[in-house]
Amino acid sequence: MSKSIQKSILLIESDDSILKSLQEKLKIAGYLVISAKEGFEGYERSKKENPDLIITELVLPVMSGAKIARLLKFDERYKKIPIILLGTNDALEGFDINLYGIDKFLNKPFRLGDLKSLIEELI
Repeated sequence: MSKSIQKSILLIESDDSILKSLQEKLKIAGYLVISAKEGFEGYERSKKENPDLIITELVLPVMSGAKIARLLKFDERYKKIPIILLGTNDALEGFDINLYGIDKFLNKPFRLGDLKSLIEELI
């Protein structure tokens, strides 16, 4: 990364191994990584930390990634934060990401390079 201010990413993922792996890889890529393991915690951290980007799993304990996106995207204070939703094709069947204000969707499992490309496109 350049000498500019480090960009922050809020990562909301309930699977410990995926969370730790992504945290490590995003930190190596030069991002400040904030994390949460369930939906409500992720929503609260979004408001508190005001990250440059949010990556959230669709299916989460307490509050879904879609609900987090909807609450943030329809709030003037947070609507400009880009959101990447992670999920399986099965979970997304019949799901319209546009209704929730989600910027991009990435199918699980995914390649790290694909995620990095989406991050760079949105930040």
